[in-house]
Amino acid sequence: MSISRIDAAGPSPAATPADLGTFFRELLEILEEWKPRLEVLFRDPAAAPSRREVDAVVEPLTITLLQRTDYPLAGGGFVAAHNALGDAPWHMAWWQGRSKEVQVLSSVESMGEAYSRREWFTVPVETGNSHITGPYVDFICTDEYTVTLTSPLTVGGKVVGVVGVDVFVESLEEVLLPDLRRVHPEASLVNRVGRVVVSADPQLAAGRLLVGDWRQAAEPARMELRGPEHTGRFAAVHPCGALPLAVAVPL
Repeated sequence: MSISRIDAAGPSPAATPADLGTFFRELLEILEEWKPRLEVLFRDPAAAPSRREVDAVVEPLTITLLQRTDYPLAGGGFVAAHNALGDAPWHMAWWQGRSKEVQVLSSVESMGEAYSRREWFTVPVETGNSHITGPYVDFICTDEYTVTLTSPLTVGGKVVGVVGVDVFVESLEEVLLPDLRRVHPEASLVNRVGRVVVSADPQLAAGRLLVGDWRQAAEPARMELRGPEHTGRFAAVHPCGALPLAVAVPL
């Protein structure tokens, strides 16, 4: 967990950009731990699992994670790929809310087509890699500003769906702002295209384009800040390891 959440040890006097990725890496590791339980259901290509069978595996995994106080999550579960199940073209086994009792399900074609076009679904399905999407407004589940972590479930060389979790940007601020401020009083965590996820600068709202796509930058250590109020200002952008996240530190 990130150093700002280790209560027993007390707050750390300093933080590095790499520390800001710890929260996300730990969640992706937990999602990896889910996969063997689900893979068993899909091993026989002639006997695809039913919605009920999938839910029976996903629900306890999700509820256990949502009940943890060190990860302030808004929801989580499994989203099936098209025709991966035996009794529905689409299925979303997803639990959300602080009560951990609200299950979001959809097997209707229109809703399935809607989520199948979302970045959190298409990127891991097409690349075979875990992904972090957002911040974005989650119109399917919560209508809240959200960041979603997803990882593909691949069985027999075929992606049968994605496992994932949602976290509200508001909750991320509570977790990450202490570490961001220890990096720099105006440091910002940005996504893969340079939009703000969380910022220690109160003037920078989530979703604001701050530095552009740092992955393609010729000199990420000196990127021009976007916006008329930042004319002539630059930031050093430090990747959070292999994650599609980075910390922008004003120069």
